[in-house]
Amino acid sequence: MTQILVVEDDDAIRNNIIRLLKLEGFEIASAINGREGLEQVRRARPDIVISDVSMPEMDGFEMLEAIRADRELAATSVMLLTALDDRASMRRGMTAGADDYLAKPFTRVELLDALQGLMKKKGRIEHSIESAVKAREDYLRQAFTESMGGRDAPAGRFDLGAPQGAVADQVLGATVLFADIRGFTSLAEKLDSREVAELLTQYFERVCDPVLKNGGRHLKFIGDGMMAVFADTLSGGSPLPAARRAISAALGMALATHEFRAWIDRRFDQRGLPPFAIGVGLHAGEVTICRLGTIQNKETTPIGETVNVAARLESASKELGWTVVASSAVMSEAGEGIQTGGMTSLAVRANNGYVDVAEIIGLVTNLDDKRHGMATLTERADEVRDAVQVNSEITARAVKGALQSKLSAFKEHQFEAGQEPPRLKGYRLSRKIGAGGMTEVYLAVRESDGLPVVLKVLDASGKGVSEHLSRFIQEYTLLSRIDHPNVIRIYDQGFTDDHAYIAMEYFEQGDLRAEITAGMSQQRVLAIVTQVAQALDAIHARGIIHRDLKPENIMRREGGRISLADFGIAKSMLQAENMALTQTRHGDVVGTPYYLSPEQAAGHPIGPQSDLYSLGVMMFEMLVGHRPFRAESLNLLLAHHISAPTPALPQAHASLQPVVERLMAKDPGARYATPAELLADLDQRALLQTVTGPGG
Repeated sequence: MTQILVVEDDDAIRNNIIRLLKLEGFEIASAINGREGLEQVRRARPDIVISDVSMPEMDGFEMLEAIRADRELAATSVMLLTALDDRASMRRGMTAGADDYLAKPFTRVELLDALQGLMKKKGRIEHSIESAVKAREDYLRQAFTESMGGRDAPAGRFDLGAPQGAVADQVLGATVLFADIRGFTSLAEKLDSREVAELLTQYFERVCDPVLKNGGRHLKFIGDGMMAVFADTLSGGSPLPAARRAISAALGMALATHEFRAWIDRRFDQRGLPPFAIGVGLHAGEVTICRLGTIQNKETTPIGETVNVAARLESASKELGWTVVASSAVMSEAGEGIQTGGMTSLAVRANNGYVDVAEIIGLVTNLDDKRHGMATLTERADEVRDAVQVNSEITARAVKGALQSKLSAFKEHQFEAGQEPPRLKGYRLSRKIGAGGMTEVYLAVRESDGLPVVLKVLDASGKGVSEHLSRFIQEYTLLSRIDHPNVIRIYDQGFTDDHAYIAMEYFEQGDLRAEITAGMSQQRVLAIVTQVAQALDAIHARGIIHRDLKPENIMRREGGRISLADFGIAKSMLQAENMALTQTRHGDVVGTPYYLSPEQAAGHPIGPQSDLYSLGVMMFEMLVGHRPFRAESLNLLLAHHISAPTPALPQAHASLQPVVERLMAKDPGARYATPAELLADLDQRALLQTVTGPGG
C-alpha cells in the first residue's frame, strides 16, 4: 500500500486531503509544519510527501531541501502545493528538486491525477534501476562463469564504448586508473554472498580514499574492478599534474591493500583464502566524458582509447608480476621523483601497437606536492560510498550465481564421445566416478600439469540439508591448514547457498579395504598404523579430531604409503571458548558404528583419544581379518564398544596385545595420551624385537 504524508498547516485543507485519499485506499499520515513533517519522513519513510509551501517553523522549501540533502531520504517523491499565480514558488520548488506541484485550489480529480503521475514516474525510475542492475549482474555473471570455465572473461571489465543514448559532455586531457583484484573468483568461492559483499565494501572504502584525496573523478565500479579519471582541467582542483596525482593514488591503493590484508586475516581467520592482491594500470591521453540522463540526475562514463589502454595495462600487471603498471605517457607527465622497477613494452590491441611501460614502486614528494597537498578530499565521498555498496551486493550475487550455474550444469552433463568436457577453475572433468546421497563425484584433470584429481560436488538445494553443506565446507576449511604426506591433499573449494565442491587428491589404488580382505602381514599392519598415527599427530596438533577413522578413509598411494581422507564429520577442538574437548549432542551417534569409541557411542564428550580408539579397532581388524565387535543390532554393537572387553589377538600377534588393549581402553585417560606416544611405544617394541629376537 502506498504511504503518503500530508504536510499542511491549514486544518481544513489538510483534513480534506486526508479524507479524500483514505477513501482511495492510501495509507495516510499528517503533519502541521515542515519541521514535524521532516521528522515523520525520517521516522516513517513515506513513498510520497504532499506539502504546502508556506508554513510556520519550517516551510515546504526548507523541508524539501533537507529531504534531498539526506542520502537515505533523497529518493522520496515530493509534491508541493502552491497558489495558482505563484510562479516563483513553482520555479523554486522544481529547482530544489520537487517532483511535481499542484496549484490551489484543486479538485479531487486533479489531485488523484497528479498522484497517479508521481507513482508512474516512481515506477519507471525503479524499473529503470532494476533493469540496469539486472543488466550489470547478468554481465558479471557471464564474465565470472566464463572465468570459472577456464575461458577468458569478456575483453574489459567495463563497458568502454559509448553507451546507447549517451551525449559527449567534454573531452579531457587526463590519466586513467584501472584497478582489479587478482584471483577474485577463487577468493569469492570460499565465502558466502554476504561475506563477499562485506569484503568488497571494506576493500573499496579503503582504496577509494587515496583516489579521492588525489583528485580522482568519475569513479566507476563493476564487479571487483574500479576506474577513476585524473584530469588536468579540474575546476578549483590541484595544480599538480594529473599523472603525478594518479601515481600517488595508485601507490596509496597498494598501501591500503597491504593494510587490508590484516583485516582479512582477522575477519576470515583459518578460512583458507588465497592471498589478496591487486593490479593497477595507468595511461594518459585524451578521454571523452559521456553523459547519460538529465541535468539534475546524470551519470557520466569515461570512454576512449586512453581508457582501453589503461584497462589492458591493468590486465598485464598479473603476468608482469607488478602491482602498478604505468605507460611512458604517464611517466613523461608525472614530473620528477617517480621511482621505477622493471621496464618493458606491451602489445596493446586498443591502439594496434606497443606501449612502453614501467613498474612504479615509489614516489618522492617535493615541496609543491606538500604545498598543494595531494590530500584534498573531494566532495563526493558519500556518492562513492553508495556506489560501492550497490556494486558489492551485485557482484556477490553474480559470482555466487555463476558458480551455482556451473555446478548445477555438471549434473546434466552426459560425458558423451565428442562432447566438450565441462571445466571449472582450471580443472577439466573426465567422467563421473560415483554418487551417493547428495554428492556427485567426478574424475578431473588439472589442466596446468595433467594431474588427476577428484571433484566432489554437493547439491544441498533440498530442505533440511544445511548441516550437510556446513560439514562439506568445514572439510576444506580444516584440511586447508594441513600439509602432511599422510593427509589427503585439497586443491580447491567453492560454495554457494545450495552447492559446494572440493577438488582433492585422486587415489588410483583405492582404499585399505581391499588389503584387509586379501590378508595383511604384521609388518604391513605396523607400517599402516605408524602412518595413520603420524597423520593423527598432524591433525591433532592443528586442533582437529577426525571422528570417522575406518579402512574406507585410509587411501593408498604408490610405494606402500597411505593417506588419511574424508574429513566430512571432522571437528575442530579450537572452539570460541578454547575448550579442549568437543561434544556431540547427547544421543547423537556420529561416525561409523563398527569403529566408534565408547564415548562417541554413549554421546559423551570426545577428544583426540577417540581417534586412537578407532585406530585400535582398525589395528585389530588388520591383524585378525575381522572386526573385534560384531552384533545383530546397532544398540548391541554400541553396547559392546561401551562395556565389552577387547578380544584377544591370535598367538602370532600376541606381542601386540598390549598395544591394542591400550588403544581400545574404555576410559580415554587409559589410552595413549597422543599419537606420538603410540609411535614411541611402537619404536621401543621394534627395538626390543631386534635385540631379543622373536621369542626373546
